[in-house]
Amino acid sequence: MSKRRGLAAHFGPLELAILDVLWSGGEVDVAECVKRLRGDQAYTTVKTVMERLVGKGFLARRKEGRQYVYWPSRSRAEVEQEVAAAQVRQLVDGFGDLAVANFVRAVRDDTDQLAQVRALLAEIEDQDESGGAR
Repeated sequence: MSKRRGLAAHFGPLELAILDVLWSGGEVDVAECVKRLRGDQAYTTVKTVMERLVGKGFLARRKEGRQYVYWPSRSRAEVEQEVAAAQVRQLVDGFGDLAVANFVRAVRDDTDQLAQVRALLAEIEDQDESGGAR
């Protein structure tokens, strides 16, 4: 059994597929989205999921004639950053020092990730020494 990772752990499969369509191709109406999905999803199902993504703030829309045109309200990178930050905050809020210690242990064998942690800590120290905001 494979674990769902990244955005796939946060969004349902159809939600993420719809977001991928919009991130790759700009503004679309529901019919065009269904066409680009190339699956057996019903028009009404795709429309419902797109409306839910509007409600969650991930898509925006405007009326053109009798239909709505949708586009992503944030880039994929912005959504990844937002979701990752929220998950880390939830973990730290729930487990405090234990979460931080386990995070460091999780990256200690990956030299690139460990270098990123060290660089971020150095940046925080520099800001603290210069009186900058955290």
